[in-house]
Amino acid sequence: MKRRENSFLSSLRGLDFILIAAVLLLTVYGIVCVSTATAYHGTNRNVVVQLFASVLGITAMLVISLIDYDALLSKFWVFIFLAGLALLLLPLLSSIPQMLRGNFGSNKNWITLPVINVDFQPSEVVKLTFIVSFAYLLGQLKEDTNSLKSVAMILLFSGTTIGFVLLEKDLGAAVVFVVIFIFMWIAAKMSLWYLLGGAVLTAVAAPFLWSRLENYQKMRILVGFDPYLDPTDKGYQVIQTIRALQNGGVTGMGFGKGTITHSPLKGTYPARETDMILGVMGEEFGFIGILIYIALISVVIYRILRAAQTARHEYGGYICIGIAALLIFQTIENIGMCLGTLPVIGLTLPFISYGGSSMVSLYMCIGVVMSVRTHRHKYYFERESV
Repeated sequence: MKRRENSFLSSLRGLDFILIAAVLLLTVYGIVCVSTATAYHGTNRNVVVQLFASVLGITAMLVISLIDYDALLSKFWVFIFLAGLALLLLPLLSSIPQMLRGNFGSNKNWITLPVINVDFQPSEVVKLTFIVSFAYLLGQLKEDTNSLKSVAMILLFSGTTIGFVLLEKDLGAAVVFVVIFIFMWIAAKMSLWYLLGGAVLTAVAAPFLWSRLENYQKMRILVGFDPYLDPTDKGYQVIQTIRALQNGGVTGMGFGKGTITHSPLKGTYPARETDMILGVMGEEFGFIGILIYIALISVVIYRILRAAQTARHEYGGYICIGIAALLIFQTIENIGMCLGTLPVIGLTLPFISYGGSSMVSLYMCIGVVMSVRTHRHKYYFERESV
């Protein structure tokens, strides 16, 4: 009993308090940005939801960090993978009545939770279930990730999840899953020939894939490179974000003083509290405020990569690589689309954008990283592998 208590205390001491501090500072910063971005609503509902999601996420993070990820995944990794697929089915099932009425074009990537009337986006949680289950699969394959059998298993595993996401018409989430998949497979020593072959196949399939996109999806991609192609519709929110950033300059206009941010009309600055919240940050806190965010998220990513280096098992390192890839890509893509240099594919700014599903899932990801860190040493009862 005493040894188990010592193990518990050792896990507590093994927590990465620098990582925890960085994500907490990001969360506070995000709540401040959401509060000023939604002030025009005349209600604090968004802030309350974000606060509740943050508390729920922090609790989940601490609990998960104390669980031995290896003991859990070695028994339940298939169940976790299947649970992720089941979550992705929920929005599709809930949209059947709309499809029967002939509405096939809209996104089907969220559901509304009854009683509390809050939107839940399953794909946010599935990012984590995909990462941990895919990492375990790669760990089981060990050095054999490039054989034809292994490649078939890898493609079937990842393709199933990505295919379900595409059925929901969530292009942004699908791209995130592809990026995570590529980075994790590379970490598991994927042959560069496969990477090159994938790039060639993508280039060949691009015209067909483009033809399968809805018109609004095509325009969202195009306005990412030139928002003035459609300045009054799909490019409008990018243009307004750029104007907000220009208003802020280096030091910003000050909290609660952004003229575009605090426009009373929702249509003046669409998605200001979600996808385009960088404009709010830039208008009120300036370029310095954006640099503060970049510095904090960089600390988070660095600490995650450090955890990958010290993982007890190789697949623990793959988990950390997948989570780091998630944060890196979403941060770069969100900033790029707000600046009008990357496609607008609806990705949130990690820890800043309003969204309970995103906040809880990100904290769960951090919890798994700290589980990898706190359980990086062998326990007294763990035998050496032979």
